[in-house]
Amino acid sequence: MLFKTLLMALLVITGLNELLSSLVIMLLTLLLLGILMKKFNQPYFVAYITAGIVLGPHALKVFTNNDTIATIGELGLIIQMFFIGTKLEIQSFANNIKKPLVGVIAQLVLSLLFITIIGFLYSWNAKEILLFTFIISLSSSAIILEYLEKNGELRQPLGILTSGILVLQDILLVPMLLTINFLGDKKLSAYTIISLLAFLVIVSFLLRQVILKRSIQFPFPSSLKSDHELQVFIGLLFCFGFAWATHLINLSPAIGALIAGVLISQSNSMNWLEAHLIPFRVFFLSLFFLSIGLQINVDFLFSRLWLILLIVAAILLINSAINALIFRMLKVSWRNSIYAGALLSQIGEFSLILCLVAKNQQMVSDFWYQLTLAVISATMLMTAIWINVIRKYIYKDQKNHL
Repeated sequence: MLFKTLLMALLVITGLNELLSSLVIMLLTLLLLGILMKKFNQPYFVAYITAGIVLGPHALKVFTNNDTIATIGELGLIIQMFFIGTKLEIQSFANNIKKPLVGVIAQLVLSLLFITIIGFLYSWNAKEILLFTFIISLSSSAIILEYLEKNGELRQPLGILTSGILVLQDILLVPMLLTINFLGDKKLSAYTIISLLAFLVIVSFLLRQVILKRSIQFPFPSSLKSDHELQVFIGLLFCFGFAWATHLINLSPAIGALIAGVLISQSNSMNWLEAHLIPFRVFFLSLFFLSIGLQINVDFLFSRLWLILLIVAAILLINSAINALIFRMLKVSWRNSIYAGALLSQIGEFSLILCLVAKNQQMVSDFWYQLTLAVISATMLMTAIWINVIRKYIYKDQKNHL
């Protein structure tokens, strides 16, 4: 509390308004926690989520407006999905999709089996079983791809297979969101159904062009290639424009951003885009993880701490076992399979989208929403520790394991 009081006093003296005060406190908190995480060799997303918890409406109350919090997270998610789209090598995946596809299908089946057993014990209906199957089957691309890159494993055979599964999981988010939209209590209008069908036809056609390696040309003058400022606006226009378009037909804006990224990545005239938008990605991604922490109800967290920790431990163990079996089935060595299982053990950031959409569709109560939010956040916070423990134990007598 003293930290916040001193900061607020300084900002009042300098004459800054409430919005700028919150922004300065947020950036300073992110910086200090980021330095702390770097010192202990932990990923930055841990600092971002922690900052959200500290600054949120249940702690220091720097951010208290729920609408603002939701908007912050949505903007971060949109920009993240856009960048994932730009990195998807559709042709390569189409040619080498067999192993990742088998892995993802097996993962869904085993997750469904596990959730069905839990659902039977707690009398869940079919919609709830399907929803929680989707939620636990998605891992965090943002966390794991950064981890593999940091350890120089992204382009190793195990890293390539793991990346393929993560990308397919991200792609599967689209049909998962569509399924939740159709299963929800809010009925879809005729306009929405027609719009969805038209959307699917258009996207299918565009993806066919991509798979056939037909470059997509955008009608931009060549002079824009040397204009860095306008390039940024073009990229953001595509990202948020497609997000807005999908929002109009009652789909998650994240889907539109993903599609925009895929299309832009296929244009030779847009190769410059990613380099110019990297600072935006870093900032908006930090906002996304920050928004996760902001939404966590600290009172709820501490009142049910043992329940949350028990569920988190079960998720990490079960997901590790499921994914280890899948990688072994794909003829990966047992040691590497156990390591890969630990890599994919957490519940990812896109599961938060599924949970939020389900809440909006009245498929889950506020209790289950808060519990799921706390569990997802905790698995992401603990994943680096869990991976390092598994990695150190199984490779203790090997120098070059991959």
